Amino acid sequence: MTAFSRRLSTLYYEILKMDRVRNLYCRIRYQFLKGNMRTLESLSDAVGTHTLSHNKAALEGPAGFGMANRMALLIYPVAAALRMKPDAQVLIVGPRTEDDIFWTRALGLRNARGLDLFSYSKMIDVGDMHATRFESGQFDAVILGWVISYSSDPERMVKECKRIVKPGGYIGFGIESNPDVRRSGVFSPPRVNALNSGADIARLANLPILFLHDPEVDVPTDNAVVFQMQNGGVRNPPAARQ
Repeated sequence: MTAFSRRLSTLYYEILKMDRVRNLYCRIRYQFLKGNMRTLESLSDAVGTHTLSHNKAALEGPAGFGMANRMALLIYPVAAALRMKPDAQVLIVGPRTEDDIFWTRALGLRNARGLDLFSYSKMIDVGDMHATRFESGQFDAVILGWVISYSSDPERMVKECKRIVKPGGYIGFGIESNPDVRRSGVFSPPRVNALNSGADIARLANLPILFLHDPEVDVPTDNAVVFQMQNGGVRNPPAARQ
């Protein structure tokens, strides 16, 4: 890459740091690329019944692009943790669109890509986070933005995250905390489990916490928790192929 090309690339990603510009850019790209839509044919039994339809429907409105930029709670801590490793391999699970991927790349992690049950983009692989095709220890970080609520087997999802993240790497989860669900334990579709806070996920993951946003206030709140894998890592056999 020439010096001029590097300057253009730097300018391109600087512009994409601006939320409104990036959100609009991704909406425009979706209109051109949506004809490439492909969907995972065989879903595991751990994927909630309404997950696919709920998330595809979000693409029909502006809310599906950026989601009020709540991923800042996960992307910024991970980008800060990996700031000295620009070649880090980062996987974003359940991004729906390219927005989170461009955002992560704009913050210096140029090897970020996505995994979802459906995809229109070459930057987003089609797959199920409960059983991926990735190698053990492949990623420096895995970020799951507000997807664990759609899993009827969150333990399996967490186990697979631990398998594919390198020793010392990072795993981040976002979750919506709803005070009514927290008090009653009663949830409704598209949720398929009662996990309701970063603290709930922390108990499930049982890993050292790098960052936690979990105020548990009496209004619905976006919460997040980022863990760091222990240096011993997890070296289980790959999950069953899809």
